[in-house]
Amino acid sequence: MNEINSLKASDIKQLLLKIYIQYKKGEITHSVAYKESFLLNSILKAIQITDLQKKLETIESILHKNEEYK
Repeated sequence: MNEINSLKASDIKQLLLKIYIQYKKGEITHSVAYKESFLLNSILKAIQITDLQKKLETIESILHKNEEYK
C-alpha cells in the first residue's frame, strides 16, 4: 500500500507512456491499453484532486490566520 500512496502524477505519466509504446509496438491489444489507461487516468485524477485539496486547505489556513490578526 505504501507504493500506491507514494505515486505521483509524473509516475502515472510514465506508466501511460509505457502503455502507449507497448500498444504501438503491438505488445498489448487495444482493449488492454484502454483498460490500463482508464485505470491510470482515474488514479491521476485522484492524485490531482488530493493535491488541489491540500493546496486549498493551506490557502484557507493562511487566510484564516490573516483574519485573526485584523
